[in-house]
Amino acid sequence: MRRRTFGNTDLETSAVGFGTWALGSDWWGEHEAPDALVARALDLGITFFDTGDTYGQGVNEELVGEALERSGRPRDAYELSTKFGYVLDAERQGNQESERPHDWSPEHTRRALENSLRRLRTDYVDLYQLHNPRMDGIVADEL
Repeated sequence: MRRRTFGNTDLETSAVGFGTWALGSDWWGEHEAPDALVARALDLGITFFDTGDTYGQGVNEELVGEALERSGRPRDAYELSTKFGYVLDAERQGNQESERPHDWSPEHTRRALENSLRRLRTDYVDLYQLHNPRMDGIVADEL
């Protein structure tokens, strides 16, 4: 598996990543065995796992964290990415598939990160991303 560097950072990952959104959601049916999928990805040389706290209300991160822990690989053998910004306990705006409100405050960001770290069973993430931000979240100086 080829490896690539993220832009001008020192973060190097597998050229192919595993987007794990469907592992924590039932929108497309029951999710398959996360342990087997994560193990197969690792066996193929995939080391980059992209998660998000909103995928299945945190279930995605829990499943990926458990699967990676059960893989027996050391934490420095793979890279974890997750996203934040949505208020997970807020009602959706509109219909069942619509978005929840965002919160880009430093307090919400810290709380979201701490919850993600707990669910992912790690003490750091390699890449932390704003999840689907609007311009107000990007230009706000508070965060």
